[in-house]
Amino acid sequence: MTFLIRQLQQTEKGLPIEIYVFSKLQEWAKYEDLQSDIFDHVLAVIPEFDLKVFQNPTGEDFQRLIS
Repeated sequence: MTFLIRQLQQTEKGLPIEIYVFSKLQEWAKYEDLQSDIFDHVLAVIPEFDLKVFQNPTGEDFQRLIS
């Protein structure tokens, strides 16, 4: 199947990427499993390239810091 992966414009928070994957799967649960597997693989190799994942903190994150 086709994979399209591209880098977006760099921001002050890093270099975002988009991942497009097409699948013949139409059953939602199997599609979700496939999507999960892809991201598991991506997240597993990130340290090999000395990269870090960034996600904006939420209000809940800040609340945990205060508690």
